[in-house]
Amino acid sequence: MFQRWLDNLSSHPDATFILLGVVALLLASYLWSASEIRRSHERHMQRTRDTLYISTGLLGLLTIWEQRKYEDPAQEHHELLQAMQACKAASCLSPQLQDQIRDCVKNEDPARLALMHKALERECTALSDEFSRNTYSVHWGRAIWNILRPAAEPAALTATALLIGYLFYTERITSTPVDSWDNLLPWFQAISLMLTILYGYLLWSSPKRGTSGALVKWLSLLIALCSLLHLIGLAAAPYALALQLILFVSGFGLTGSRSRSERPYAGHAETDENSSNSRMTTPVHGALVEDSPPPVTPRRSVSASD
Repeated sequence: MFQRWLDNLSSHPDATFILLGVVALLLASYLWSASEIRRSHERHMQRTRDTLYISTGLLGLLTIWEQRKYEDPAQEHHELLQAMQACKAASCLSPQLQDQIRDCVKNEDPARLALMHKALERECTALSDEFSRNTYSVHWGRAIWNILRPAAEPAALTATALLIGYLFYTERITSTPVDSWDNLLPWFQAISLMLTILYGYLLWSSPKRGTSGALVKWLSLLIALCSLLHLIGLAAAPYALALQLILFVSGFGLTGSRSRSERPYAGHAETDENSSNSRMTTPVHGALVEDSPPPVTPRRSVSASD
């Protein structure tokens, strides 16, 4: 097939200009992709820097409070509230930690503050390590990956053009009536290969930092690997497409985030229970103190007997 394309292209009078145009298009796509990746990395590093700048203020106040056993002078209490409110603008903090901060703003319980302090310290350490790793460390493998990653767009464009050209050039789609199962097989193969190109591009162009998208990467890899079934023949196209659609649909359930009530942070339920118990115990204790009669002094008893 490719030999026929090359023969037809070489016989065309403007073959040189066509080749130069294709090469220029792919080169422009590569340069655009590289510039977008660089700008995206710079934006991510700026968000990380801003998050660390905002979070370290709250982390310092929580450290002081922990050393003072969470005593709350009025001035420091006001500063703590301001620092927690400012952390709502820290975009790199996890949603779970943001929920903890909002709960601590509503109810400044020492147990809640201690849990939030540990979670904030853990995330700030991870962000600081990532910032240092992306700023100062240079690895051989990372340098090669920085060159290869922008090539995802040109590779996806080339694969899509080859697939469309193969389908229409060989007239497997346009000249085949859809009136039998065998005539549907080229359509199944075309859709399956398009899904392979799409998820192969997503897998290739995805950033390599962090492990939050590990499940998405594995699903994308499995969907792309399902296309290997096409090596068996055209009869395997429905099975490859069915496996890809199953993985695609299952991704919505596997990667979907749970609601706030279904994913409480560690210690949240215990803290609520303890706080509710303390709130229930305090009024009862107060009622017992109020209902108890005052102690009778000996002088009062003598005057009463007289």
